[in-house]
Amino acid sequence: MHPRRVSPTVLLILLCAVIFLAHLSVLMLGPLLIGLAHEFQTSVAIVGQLVAATAISLGIIAPLAGPVSDTYGRRPMLLIGLLLMALGILGSVLAWDYGTLLAFRQLTGVGAAMVPPNCIAAIAEVFPPTARGKAIGWLVSATGVSAAFGVPMVAVLLDAGGWRLPFYVIGTASLVVWIFVWVWFPRSQRQSDQALAFFAHYRAVSTDVMFWYVLTANALQQMVFFGMFAYLAAYLMQTYHLPAGDTALPLALAGVGVIVGAILGGRIAGHRRRLAWFAMACWGSGLLAAVVFTARVSPWATVALACGTAGLARISSAVTPTLLLELAGNSRTTATGLFAVSNQIGAFGGPAIGGLMLALGGFPRVGLFCLGVSVIAAMVIRLKVRNSAAFLEQLALRKGATATE
Repeated sequence: MHPRRVSPTVLLILLCAVIFLAHLSVLMLGPLLIGLAHEFQTSVAIVGQLVAATAISLGIIAPLAGPVSDTYGRRPMLLIGLLLMALGILGSVLAWDYGTLLAFRQLTGVGAAMVPPNCIAAIAEVFPPTARGKAIGWLVSATGVSAAFGVPMVAVLLDAGGWRLPFYVIGTASLVVWIFVWVWFPRSQRQSDQALAFFAHYRAVSTDVMFWYVLTANALQQMVFFGMFAYLAAYLMQTYHLPAGDTALPLALAGVGVIVGAILGGRIAGHRRRLAWFAMACWGSGLLAAVVFTARVSPWATVALACGTAGLARISSAVTPTLLLELAGNSRTTATGLFAVSNQIGAFGGPAIGGLMLALGGFPRVGLFCLGVSVIAAMVIRLKVRNSAAFLEQLALRKGATATE
């Protein structure tokens, strides 16, 4: 069966649904920890390691799946990844002990790792360079929607039918979306020399030094985001004496910045002065993070500042893959797989180094750490990164088309 041709808008909506489910498959364990700990007669801390197991599988597979996808096609890799993810989620319902649940969660992570790189790379085949950023912004915003609305939905399902119901619902939804991907996702042309192409894709991206500067700046911005969010709840509880339960709504509101930042980043990614705006967003995110942890005003003012920090820091999540796709040539999924690795480095480095700063000098040191890495990211963008020839050509064509109207 050949896939049906659909409009870019319909394909973008489908890819947003895929990204939403892939991200939710990792985040869904949060509300389920206590129920799972009771079911398998272990501690919440031990069950929490399921999240780490899923993330580790995702971090290992993402860079390896990229060149395979570039060699054999994005369609089969996306279908395989989505199917493995669905099987891992539905298999969790059948887990009879902690070990089998751990195995199914690792399978979920393997499948989820194949989803975002292929979705982002597919954008480059459907949208022109000047429109890719906006499309990628919508994809990234789907991750924010999964955090802000998907996780509360899991909590509602847990309350309605126990811990197995969320796995049933999300696993079934993944299979339904898999059918739509089978029908609508376009085929891509395979590479000719497939045996050598796997290593050639890594060589293609590794020889361009600007590629690594972009990844470095993104990793630093992710450190700002994850470093701020890792200690925001503790800061609210210690500084404003909020009970742990009362931090849920402030954290959710601060998380809205992820959605706003992704959409805003999509607009910036297609702007002619995108590198200047990107650098300014780096500066702004670090400055706001420093104010979050140093200025004691009110809980809601702190949350508003944290929302601004999240929004500015997550602009990188839309601009970075846009830049990488322009630099990657035919190795687009390899590039987006390495983008996932840079995100994981930020997700690990932000809380880890932030924790060290907290131990050395309290919460103000965490804010200064965020400010410092954001300044470095801004300097890398301004001094080392340049717009691609393809993007400049598209800008010239768009300017010429506007002038003739």
